[in-house]
Amino acid sequence: MKTTDETGKRYGRLTVVRRYGSDEKGNATWLCVCDCGTEKIVRGTYLRSGKTRSCGCLEHETRVYNGYRRMRPIHGMSKSRLYSVWHGMKARCYRRTHPHYKDYGGRGISVCDEWVNDFYAFAEWALSHGYDEKAQKGKCTLDRIDPDGDYCPENCRFADMVVQQNNRRDRSNDVQIYLGQDGIYHASPRCGAKVVDG
Repeated sequence: MKTTDETGKRYGRLTVVRRYGSDEKGNATWLCVCDCGTEKIVRGTYLRSGKTRSCGCLEHETRVYNGYRRMRPIHGMSKSRLYSVWHGMKARCYRRTHPHYKDYGGRGISVCDEWVNDFYAFAEWALSHGYDEKAQKGKCTLDRIDPDGDYCPENCRFADMVVQQNNRRDRSNDVQIYLGQDGIYHASPRCGAKVVDG
């Protein structure tokens, strides 16, 4: 029986590099490289049947993801602060009736594909990048590093209101936010800003 040439084909996260040899039963094996960079020797029948789709990283990620879902079921997380952060992020970008749509979606700001329909992907990123569910209000807010950029892992961070307000797009006629010794946020005219009395 002629062996099917798998060279260059892609199966899941694996790309076939070349024929490697045969296993103990005579089945053709192939040297593959995973998207993560790991090389793996796989039986051809496992590739074609979908039994093997990665070097093992996909299975690991699936276990982590499913474990995360079991620990944090959606009906519980939907009432969390983090879920509100995710929901608010999308609303500002896509809901035209949102009071701040003009400053986000109206300017072309969007949410990356990784996050827009997957709360758990956003939650996993948030929890590994400094999000604190128990933080005092205003101490842990979602901030875009580039105010003109999208919501995505490369452009987001968690910061307090001081950092976020001072990172605004338009700083003219604006105020400087600072945390006073009394533990309360205060606003003072930014240098060069016009002060209007009354």
